[in-house]
Amino acid sequence: MPLHVENIQVYPEALGPGTEVGTWRVVDRLGVGGFGAVYRVEDMGRPGEFYALKLALRPGDERAEREVTLLMVKAVHPNVVRFHACGRWPHPRTGYLYFVMDWVAGRPMDTWVEEVNPSFRELVQAAGKLALAFDALHGTGVLHRDVKPVHIRIRESDGEPVLIDFGIGDYAGAATITEQTVPPGTLHLRSPESVLFHRENHGRPEARYAYQATDDLYALGVSLYRVVTGHYPFPPHLPPDMLYLAIEGQTPPAPADFNRRTPRALSDIIMRLLAKKPQERYPMGTELHAALIAAVSSGKPAAWEASLFAWEDVKGTEPVFGDGARRCIRRPEWPTCSATPPEPRLVIAPSLPFVRHPARPAPGTAVQERPVEAHPRQERLRSPVLVAAVLLAGVMGLAAWGMRVEERGPSSDEAKVPAPLSGMVTPPAPLREVAPVGALPEAVPATTPPMVAATAVAAAPPATLLKEDAPVMKQLKPPAVSLKKVGMKAMGVAGACLNLSCSSPQVRPPPPEPEACPPNALKTMEELGIRLGYERAVMLNVIKGEPHVISVSAGETQVRLAEGWEGLRSASVVSGQLILGDRVYGRFTSALTHDRRATYSVCMELIGLDGKRGLERKPGGDADSARIFPVGDLKPVDHFE
Repeated sequence: MPLHVENIQVYPEALGPGTEVGTWRVVDRLGVGGFGAVYRVEDMGRPGEFYALKLALRPGDERAEREVTLLMVKAVHPNVVRFHACGRWPHPRTGYLYFVMDWVAGRPMDTWVEEVNPSFRELVQAAGKLALAFDALHGTGVLHRDVKPVHIRIRESDGEPVLIDFGIGDYAGAATITEQTVPPGTLHLRSPESVLFHRENHGRPEARYAYQATDDLYALGVSLYRVVTGHYPFPPHLPPDMLYLAIEGQTPPAPADFNRRTPRALSDIIMRLLAKKPQERYPMGTELHAALIAAVSSGKPAAWEASLFAWEDVKGTEPVFGDGARRCIRRPEWPTCSATPPEPRLVIAPSLPFVRHPARPAPGTAVQERPVEAHPRQERLRSPVLVAAVLLAGVMGLAAWGMRVEERGPSSDEAKVPAPLSGMVTPPAPLREVAPVGALPEAVPATTPPMVAATAVAAAPPATLLKEDAPVMKQLKPPAVSLKKVGMKAMGVAGACLNLSCSSPQVRPPPPEPEACPPNALKTMEELGIRLGYERAVMLNVIKGEPHVISVSAGETQVRLAEGWEGLRSASVVSGQLILGDRVYGRFTSALTHDRRATYSVCMELIGLDGKRGLERKPGGDADSARIFPVGDLKPVDHFE
């Protein structure tokens, strides 16, 4: 029965089935973005023919008008979603703009890879067609500006890749709509040069980043990295400032270095797409297409015919394959260290009166230089016993030197130099305020990345001086006597530290016992399209605002989905229990949809950024609380381990 809307309030993002928009009848809603809602509709004049209808969320939306122009005139290509009709609703002149496109029956590119697990040859064929499509679009001045796996659908009927959603697209000669430094877009797919421009020009209203074809190709490289490895090169759930710094300055591991099935030639192509400088990437789609064809032609056929991932059986589920098992891909683990070596830290210690500078060599004397490695690897002292032992050895040497000075007496030069002040360290740079981040939407304006500046790190003296030895508390003593006393008391402090480090570690509760899922949870998750083992990023106890280290206790809690599943969208809230142990474990059994209209029974476990169950405990806390960084993943499971 048609729904008449002349005299009622219209909510374009919440049209129910049966609503008539022009000559189209709404069947169901496909999704809602920042600027429009997309519905699957049926042509009432041709029953049984289905299309996708996008309805603007605001009347007179210039962005929707631009998208109509793009699809109807500028972005016409076999691998771009096809435009059919447009109009306004509910009033033909003042209503919301809508337009009708092909309904692409298929999967987003990342879902296609995870569910079909195609061969590398099939992936390269799809990527090559996308490269040619981008070449044609860029040749006519069209820029997509929001390339990501969900906007690349693999059509089920013929396997063709189709670009969709030009909602923030642009074309040569179009009027400027937004007044932002950089265009709206998805944070973790921004190019390094756009991040650099934003950092250098933030606060300048007149500055506008000129989006280029190489930005689209960079985002395509990020998308290919995601489907080949199962991970994004830079984690989307990082706070924006940290994410921007990573994009601008870090090099992710090459795909072939941790998904060993990836042909090296394809891995190299993806890494070139992710180059930090745009001139080091492929300048146009034709060159990318040529590189992909050359890689497949020159490699071993068996490597290209192999599937992207190995299959693994999912236990405890009903069979859907002929071999009697439900399967999912085996996603490779993210490497534990970055391919970019860390920069060496500058350490400045306070001047000491007994430190002598080495004598300068005589003119003409050859000086033997020690070789310096180009990129030394920083190693951490992991054992507290070893740290204390090193400290003890240092202060024993200090004490021994003090005794020798006392025997011979201070030199005239040394007597003129005051002892260093206790605890004199360079104060750390103040922490920057970061604007709160909402629900990590798919397309949001950029936030301000931090200004990068070198900060000197001061090394503390070997041990803290006691009150009676502090130079600011009483008259200075001769260096020999003062240093001897400092050395002896430092030995005592180091001994205490050594004893502490050898003491028994604090006993924490063990991991929780295994537990069954709630009744009907597995069936409900299957109906929502939530597959076992497919994780999604979440933020814990921070429904609004920026993630930061927080204190939590055992009991009820909530997480917000940063990225969702087919039937449980991003911004949905999942509720469950926190359990304190050697880590902070989370078991979640209830989900409230993003529109707050339905609650479902689920079975999900909290996974840390290191891939382990639970979140790592940060220093601090006690038996009843723990300090954590509240970002991780929710993993659908068939039971709690």
